Amino acid sequence: MVPTTQTLIKKYQKLIAALATLKAAIDDMKNVEMIARAINEYPEKIHKTYRDSLIQRFEYTFDLSWKYVAEYLEVGGKKIDPKVPKMVFRECFKANIINEEQTRLAMNMVDHRNLTTHGYDEPLIEEISQSIPVYYKFMEQLATAAAITSQTKN
Repeated sequence: MVPTTQTLIKKYQKLIAALATLKAAIDDMKNVEMIARAINEYPEKIHKTYRDSLIQRFEYTFDLSWKYVAEYLEVGGKKIDPKVPKMVFRECFKANIINEEQTRLAMNMVDHRNLTTHGYDEPLIEEISQSIPVYYKFMEQLATAAAITSQTKN
């Protein structure tokens, strides 16, 4: 099925909503100590709960992000085969949507996404959670770049 502009718009709207929930989780992580005191709970317990929520929001925002950009490229006439995240980000680089540094960041983000899904190692999850604010900014910039680029094509 060839994607249409209408399906692209719907995916973009879902992505923007997901980015908002991810941003809220990032902001909540900054307030774990205060939240723990307010509900009289151990900060470590609250931290893990909020961190796990952050990881899950990262996972679904990541999925929406790369799938949106893949569809954006297809609407623009680019065939991506195989349609997997790393290939999509390489095509974004070729299309000048992202630069070389952002491409490397995207590849790390894909690896981290795969690690959160396929194995649970507490120190690794903690490390990945510290990278999520950077990934959020990248995904936000990517969505904006694709939206701006699509507007300039019309």
